[in-house]
Amino acid sequence: MIGNVGAIYTLSMRICSLLPSATEIVYALGLGGQLVGVSHSCDHPEEAQTKPVVSRSVREITHLSSGEIDGIVQQARANSNPLYWIDGDLLKELQPDLIITQELCEVCAISSGSVFETAAKVLDYQPQILTIRPDRVADILQNVRNIAAAAGVSERGAELAGALQRRIDVVVEGVGDNGPRPRVLCLDWLDPLRNTGQWVPELVGLAGGEEGLAVSGGLSRELTWDEVRAYAPEYLMVMPCAFGPERVRQETFSKLTGLQGWEDLPAVRDGRVFLFDGRIPTRHGPRIVDVLEGLAEALHPERLSGAAPPGVVLEGTV
Repeated sequence: MIGNVGAIYTLSMRICSLLPSATEIVYALGLGGQLVGVSHSCDHPEEAQTKPVVSRSVREITHLSSGEIDGIVQQARANSNPLYWIDGDLLKELQPDLIITQELCEVCAISSGSVFETAAKVLDYQPQILTIRPDRVADILQNVRNIAAAAGVSERGAELAGALQRRIDVVVEGVGDNGPRPRVLCLDWLDPLRNTGQWVPELVGLAGGEEGLAVSGGLSRELTWDEVRAYAPEYLMVMPCAFGPERVRQETFSKLTGLQGWEDLPAVRDGRVFLFDGRIPTRHGPRIVDVLEGLAEALHPERLSGAAPPGVVLEGTV
C-alpha cells in the first residue's frame, strides 16, 4: 500500500531543474515526464530541449571567443552582476512542486539565492527547493539519491547510484594499482588557461593518472604556460567547459598548438593529447562515469579499449 501511495505522489510531482546536471539525473531516474521546466543550458538528453526554458542568460555569449567570454564573466563578478535570470512569470505558470538548483558555480548555472528570491516573489505557495553542491564523486552519487528522495523515488536513486558505482569499480579494477602514474593535465579553459577542479582530478586518479597541477575536490585555477611547460604533462586532456566537439577542436588548434614549446610537451611528442566533449566533464551527473571511462581508456588502451561510450573522447589526435 505504501508503494502505491508513493507512485501516486511521484506521478503528480512537477519538477523544475535549473541546471543541466540535475536534468540529466532526473531523466536517468525515469522522471523526464514530470519535468515541467529546465534551464537554457539543459540539452541532454535531447528530449530536454523540448521543455519550457525557465532561466535565461543575461548575454548571448556562445559565439564569442574564450577570452571574450572570460572577460564578461570577470566583469560580472567584479560588479556583482548576475549572468542569468529566471522567468518569474513562466515559473508561476508552471507551478513546480520541486525546484532543483545549485551552489557550485555562478558561471555555469543560476545561483540558489536567485531561485529562493524569485520563488518567494512569484509563487503563492512554498515549493520544495533542493540545492546541490558536489565537490567529489561521492557527492555526485549522493545527489542522485537526494534528488530521487525529493521526487519520492528513493529506491530508483539507490539503484542508479549503485549502478554508477559498479561501473566505477570496474574501471578501478581494470586499471589496477601497479606501476607509475603518468602526469596528466586536464584543461577546463584555454584563454586564459585553467585547470579542472572538484571531481575531475579525482576521476584522473581513479583512471590511474596523477593530476599534479590540480586538487581533488578543490577549485580550478588559472595556469601560466610556463607552469604547464615545467610540469611537462605526459597526457593532456582538453575539455573546455560547455563547448561541443567542433568548438573544442577549433579552440585547441587556435589557442594551444601555436604556443611556444607546444611540440616539446611529452604529451604532444607521444601523441597523447585527447579532446573531450566539453559539455560532459563539468556536469555533475551520471555521465561523469562516461568521463572516467574515457580517461581510463586514454591512459590504458591496452587494458580498457572500448571502455568509453562513443562521443565522450573525440576521434582523432592533435
